[in-house]
Amino acid sequence: MLSGKFENCYGLKSFELKEINFTNSNKAIIYAPNGVMKTSFSNVFDDISKGNKTTDRIFNGLNTSYIVQYYSSTYTNAQLSKNDNIYVVKSFDERFELSKETISTLLSDEKTRKDYEILVSQFAEELSEFKSNLSQLSGFLQKDIESQLRKDLKINKKSDWSDIFAKLNEIYSEMENIELFNNIKYTDLINEKTEPIITSQNFLELIDKYVDLLNELISNNEVLSKNFSDYNAEELGKSFKKHDLFINNHKIVLQNGIEIKSLKEWNNIINEQLDKIYSTPEIGKALQDLKKKLTGNDSVRTLREIILSNKEIIVYFNDVENLKKLLWVHYLNSLEKDFSVYFSKISSFSTQIKKLYESAEKQAERWQRVVDEFNRRFKVPFEVKISNKANFLLKDEAPNLYFTYTRCKDTAEEQYADFGKDELMKSLSMGEKRAMYLLYILFDIEIIKEKAVQGSGKHLIIVDDIADSFDYKNKYAIVEYLSDISKNEYIDLLILTHNFDFYRTVVSRLGIKREKCYIVQKTKNEELKMTNFGYLKDYFSKGIVENIKDGNINNNNKKIKLIASIPFYRNLTEYMLLDVEYSKLTCLLHLKSTPIDTSALKLSDIWNMIPNSFKSEFSNTFSTDNDENYLALINNLATEICNSLTEKIILENKIILSMAIRLELEKFLKPILVANNIPLDCSGVQTRYWSESAKPFLSEDQIKIVDEVNLMTPESIHLNSFMYEPIIDMSDWALKQLYENTLNLNNSQHK
Repeated sequence: MLSGKFENCYGLKSFELKEINFTNSNKAIIYAPNGVMKTSFSNVFDDISKGNKTTDRIFNGLNTSYIVQYYSSTYTNAQLSKNDNIYVVKSFDERFELSKETISTLLSDEKTRKDYEILVSQFAEELSEFKSNLSQLSGFLQKDIESQLRKDLKINKKSDWSDIFAKLNEIYSEMENIELFNNIKYTDLINEKTEPIITSQNFLELIDKYVDLLNELISNNEVLSKNFSDYNAEELGKSFKKHDLFINNHKIVLQNGIEIKSLKEWNNIINEQLDKIYSTPEIGKALQDLKKKLTGNDSVRTLREIILSNKEIIVYFNDVENLKKLLWVHYLNSLEKDFSVYFSKISSFSTQIKKLYESAEKQAERWQRVVDEFNRRFKVPFEVKISNKANFLLKDEAPNLYFTYTRCKDTAEEQYADFGKDELMKSLSMGEKRAMYLLYILFDIEIIKEKAVQGSGKHLIIVDDIADSFDYKNKYAIVEYLSDISKNEYIDLLILTHNFDFYRTVVSRLGIKREKCYIVQKTKNEELKMTNFGYLKDYFSKGIVENIKDGNINNNNKKIKLIASIPFYRNLTEYMLLDVEYSKLTCLLHLKSTPIDTSALKLSDIWNMIPNSFKSEFSNTFSTDNDENYLALINNLATEICNSLTEKIILENKIILSMAIRLELEKFLKPILVANNIPLDCSGVQTRYWSESAKPFLSEDQIKIVDEVNLMTPESIHLNSFMYEPIIDMSDWALKQLYENTLNLNNSQHK
């Protein structure tokens, strides 16, 4: 059950949605001309679905209100709340993307997603602690650590943290921890200012010279050697202190016989040897040369201070890429929590997440079916594909859809190119863009179907003019989709359209009941009226012929139907090349003197003019209560229609009014043309020819009425089974007003 009242909603001045009873059938359709109500109406329901406030965008000072009843739920503009059971398919939105609501519910198996979210939360917590610790040690911001590790460890940009941890564990196991790097930040040692210097050829040559001199001096030293360097000696001293080597009267005897009995003696002799090495002119000169390279700016000067305070570090600049890895290994050894604990947890999380991805891949099959069905049904120059299905099932990100564009398909010159959505949109027609838009909508609708089946209650889907700009094949693809949706008993489907051919097709293919077919039109007072709309199949055979074939044209209703059939029969004679019959029937639409004098025609003549080839089901006899003059009769019928207060849309009434307006205008124009010696015969459209010929002799107000007649009535009179739309879209009151205006032209002429 759906009903509502709307005041000043996006241009809806006043509209009452009559109750649509979905309990006995879950589909309904509203036909409305463009500019009447469809977009405004759907915007209100879109607001209801999202919990947004509704306004009147043009006259925003007006009080906007609505009350919508959908089964037991009531929605108003005063009490807003998001409603997932209402979904609006808008005509087209160029900014279309998959909504986060759709992405977050793509899994039918919610347990898989919840398990994933728990694991990701635990993973993120562990990772945050790890990055915070590394940030303090290395000097990098937490947000930059991942990219820096990828760069230094030579890992692909597409790799994730599990790959990074695997590589870190590898170097952690293989490389030595250098305690020399204590309290030295990576960002002070290697940054955008220092790296160009420490990797330059000149600097490396100075390093090599320094290291060669140092090794030479050490090799001739009494205590130190190439394999027992200054750094090793200092580290050994720290070990002596830590383990209290000398506390039990232990002593060390050097190769020259000197005995060392305390840590102080050890440090003194080592410092003495180091001073001897670093005081030599050769090493002093090499160190000075290095210092000169490091005086350019603050960043470089910081590096200089580090080197001067830790001369042992110089040797590691031989291989900067290796130095970077050594720094990370040192930081891993300096973490508050052992790196192996981090590695074990992250590896465990990664393994479990991988299993969930594999599960998600299997569940993604139904989304692949949506894409496959789209590719099958729509005729477009691209094929839709999905990659990384598990990502969009588990992560809060859009599915990775890509599109293969095909040129010269099924020929020897066939070519393919892959595009993302935004790139492809630049190359597509409007109909093709709308087709792609519909694909994204289908993902949303698939979610609704799934939720509905799982017991979330009735869902209302409102479809607003979705077939606009599509060619016929793709229109029928849309009809197939609508039919699929309507088969879900938990979904109520309300279709809005201004396309009469689409309206008839949908009603027929979906089996929408006659009482669920509506039309909304504007009244003379700009109010909107919603009524039942019964024109579905062959209107002339069902609506006209069935009522007049007995030949008893004995009331005004039958007379209206007989006269309203004239445009249709005239079209048929034109298609069948029945020139004589065509000319005779034309005399009923225009004032003619040949082949028949229009002014002399009677009702019985109309019956006799219907070509015999169409009368196989007709009675051979004709009877009427009054065999009236045709021109007088059509005027009387038009006047009766104008005085009628019915709100029902009656197609034949509009045809009668259109014909009467044309004839009445020609009655007005004929004496003007005769008085000015202008020929009445023409080879084209008579009413337009007479109008243009008479304009020099008409007032400005008269010309306005003449132009309006020529604008509004042609499609109404040249009518066939495919051309209902122009006359149906035209409001009753507009035709009635035009008929009255045309009558007034004649009345003023005769005064």
